[in-house]
Amino acid sequence: MAWLTHPDINEIAQTPGYLFWAPTNLSAEGTWGTKLGFTEKGVDFDPGYNYGILSGEEKGEEPLHKINLGQTPTITATLKNYNATALDKLFPGLQAGGAVKSPGTILPGTDLLSATYTGYLLFVPDDTTNHFCILLQRASPSFIATAKIRHSHSVPGAFPIVFTGARKTNDADGIYYYGLLSGAVLR
Repeated sequence: MAWLTHPDINEIAQTPGYLFWAPTNLSAEGTWGTKLGFTEKGVDFDPGYNYGILSGEEKGEEPLHKINLGQTPTITATLKNYNATALDKLFPGLQAGGAVKSPGTILPGTDLLSATYTGYLLFVPDDTTNHFCILLQRASPSFIATAKIRHSHSVPGAFPIVFTGARKTNDADGIYYYGLLSGAVLR
């Protein structure tokens, strides 16, 4: 009988680890970027596949086509032992103390996918040998989703966050990497 490690390699949402912003090199822990905080229960990762179904009345509303509409991957986590200074910059108006200030410092019409508001986001599990990491190549803080979480079920001493991912400049860049840290590449 073989014993399996728990949590399983595919149960990343249940694996504790750290979130980092703007890593510069993935080969050494000191270069994984600004540590945002520890997530005791891991992250919730949704690859965000979107599709539309086209049906036709002449066929009795049967689906005729299923069209790929692209992806918007999302990482949701609750951070403990978090970096309040970094999070206050990434989520203006959502102070680490738990208050929500509206409007924040970002003006309406601001492009939140500009270089000012995007960067690499890296989830590193405690056990990098057996559990998967996630790297969003172009992550953007999701202010509205984060504010909704904070309003509905904020936990004292924790900072819930939501990030979405986007494609960088071309198909070779990809949107995210989901696998062992040893195979992750900053593009």
